Amino acid sequence: MTRTPERRGSSISRLTISGLAVAAITGWGAYAYSVLSSTQLEQQVSGQTAALREYQAQFLSERRKAENEAGEIRKLQEQLALAKGEIEQLTVKHTETEASLSAAREQLASLQDIHAPPALDGAVALRGVTPLPTKQDVIAAQKALTDLGFGKLEADGVVGATTRQAIEEYQRLVGLTVTGQLHAQTLQSLMRSAKVVAAQNERTE
Repeated sequence: MTRTPERRGSSISRLTISGLAVAAITGWGAYAYSVLSSTQLEQQVSGQTAALREYQAQFLSERRKAENEAGEIRKLQEQLALAKGEIEQLTVKHTETEASLSAAREQLASLQDIHAPPALDGAVALRGVTPLPTKQDVIAAQKALTDLGFGKLEADGVVGATTRQAIEEYQRLVGLTVTGQLHAQTLQSLMRSAKVVAAQNERTE
């Protein structure tokens, strides 16, 4: 049998419609895929952006921490420099003090060799030293003790507590019997010691 033109036309129409339907379905599928792909891409970009922001926040936090630590280090370095300067000053003072002590030890060592020397020419008369020294003897002894560095005694001719303590320290230093009393031997030793120290001071000047 031969197909009529009407049937042939209807077949073409069905094919055309089917093709259009397939094209429409394919288009909608492609659109849906593109929409899903765009959503996933936005999610990925959002995730990366959040990660970058978190990394930036961590970086800034670490940077501030490093800056604070650097500031603390600078403060410690400044304190260390000040401490070094103070140590140097203390070292100089210590050296000066040691020199002064060494000179004082030398003077005191010269006094330890003096025990009971004879009276010097021009020395204060020893009248009244036994049993009691005269006021002039006490004044001379107080001046000698002051010159020898046993305190700043007032030369008033009175053997008070301060003068007695100075006499005891002198007697102990030079090896005399420690009594605190100004007997003849102590007075003679004091006069000689004062003259020796005065001579040493004159040579150093």
